[in-house]
Amino acid sequence: MAHPIFRLAARVLNWPLRVLVRPYPRLNAVVWDLQYALGLWRYLDHGQDPTPLEFARQVVPRPRVLDLGCGTTVNLALPADGYRHYHGVDISRAAIRRARSLRRPRTSFEAADLLSYRTAARYDAVLLREVLYYFTVDEAVGLVRRSAGFLDPGGQVLVWLYDVDSPGLADLLRALRGCGLAVHAELPAGPDRRVVLALGTTDPADSNASSPS
Repeated sequence: MAHPIFRLAARVLNWPLRVLVRPYPRLNAVVWDLQYALGLWRYLDHGQDPTPLEFARQVVPRPRVLDLGCGTTVNLALPADGYRHYHGVDISRAAIRRARSLRRPRTSFEAADLLSYRTAARYDAVLLREVLYYFTVDEAVGLVRRSAGFLDPGGQVLVWLYDVDSPGLADLLRALRGCGLAVHAELPAGPDRRVVLALGTTDPADSNASSPS
């Protein structure tokens, strides 16, 4: 989990970046590349978080995973026997170069703007790990709904949100719950104020896929 100081700084910068930079994908990509070049996100690279893949493996034991807004993936645990394929997408080419340099098996990466990203490939799980903050509520909901179109039958969109009791994120969480996708599971906020939502196109009662718990 990010240090509170970094999360506060990200929240302060979020509005001007979203309003002044976000509408211009090329400029947005340059700004993100600059942030990675300056090492502003290096603090995230300590340790490897196993939980994203653990959630995806509850959808199917060896999932095909699409990670939107993947960053460098240094902090993501990807044991070789835990997935069929992992594909990471990020707007920052600097982040993607770092991710590729790890040379993990059965991984692929591409640099792309998430709001215009399209793919013909299909996945068991789409990860959106702390990326929806950088969009308006309408953009975030649109991205989640479009991500559901990248799923195989029974697949799930897995969304991570922190500080969900803050006003803006509370609005986003309500919008996601009502976005038209079925809520397969919701891990409620604990001491770290994190919520994980598992969303799918099928009703949980009719799905053979298991859900995160």
